[in-house]
Amino acid sequence: MSTNTKVVEQAYAAFQQGDIPGLMALIDDDVEWTSPRTLPHGGEFHGSTGVGKFFEGIGGAWDPLGIDVETVAEAGGDLVLGVIRADGTLRGGKPAGYGATHLFNIRNGKITRFREYVDRDAAID
Repeated sequence: MSTNTKVVEQAYAAFQQGDIPGLMALIDDDVEWTSPRTLPHGGEFHGSTGVGKFFEGIGGAWDPLGIDVETVAEAGGDLVLGVIRADGTLRGGKPAGYGATHLFNIRNGKITRFREYVDRDAAID
């Protein structure tokens, strides 16, 4: 297992444990972070402050949101692929979930870019 793959696995583990500060420690200060706007927490975020707002959006939309990691694999160069299933309860009590593929760029042990692709045609609301 490569160092880059380990960074992504550590990030997923931190999220699963609710350790957002630990996850943020793995993110580059100048990160580019993109999640589809069809998700209640989606959007484009820049820098560690922007990614902090992304995670605030998850906390504001879900109570809670959990992930099940199917696989983490090298995709060449600094690129790591993650395949996950996210399930939770939206604020207000409605259960929801989605499958996603995540692409991470890793440099010097930090996530420098994150792109999330989901398998939903409609917004989760």
